[in-house]
Amino acid sequence: MALRDRLPSGRTRTRLGILVLVLALGGVLTLIDQRNTLMAPGPAPDSEAGVPDYYLEGVSYTRFNEQGRTAQTMESPRVSHTPEDDVTRAVTPHFTLLGDDGNRWTADGERATLGPGANTFELAGNAILRQPADGWQLETDVLHYDVPSQHAWSDSEAVFTRNEQRTRGDRFDGWVNEDRMTLEGNVQGFHPPIRR
Repeated sequence: MALRDRLPSGRTRTRLGILVLVLALGGVLTLIDQRNTLMAPGPAPDSEAGVPDYYLEGVSYTRFNEQGRTAQTMESPRVSHTPEDDVTRAVTPHFTLLGDDGNRWTADGERATLGPGANTFELAGNAILRQPADGWQLETDVLHYDVPSQHAWSDSEAVFTRNEQRTRGDRFDGWVNEDRMTLEGNVQGFHPPIRR
């Protein structure tokens, strides 16, 4: 009988059940109300050029040439544009550069700056330019690309690698439309002997 006296009465149990139900319903409504805040993208990045007028996440960008063929694609997890200087900035971008003759090069870096009109871009921070068909890649700190002339260049030290061969130089020039590249200035190379 002592145990029976300790159990809450039916009325008290009903009140506790209603209290638990109200608390659970309040928690669900709070989560629904804050869902937009929790799922919203992070704050817009600020730069020396001012506050962006827009930013995009999960970007896949395609640029066409005058004949309507794909000339360049870019993929980036985050892109922002500042109206003061008409510059677009991308984080960890991946570019595919297509020449008029079908040559395909790729370019990657930590960040990219696309100039006004997006006719030029600059890759900075561990920039890598690859020519998949010939199996070579070029590594440099800053890589520039001019879209109309399909010309890539670097004025900083560049290391060209193909298989086990490595060549470095103080300057790099490459033309996607001609599938041609040059290294200049204090050029040094390592070319191991061919194994038989």
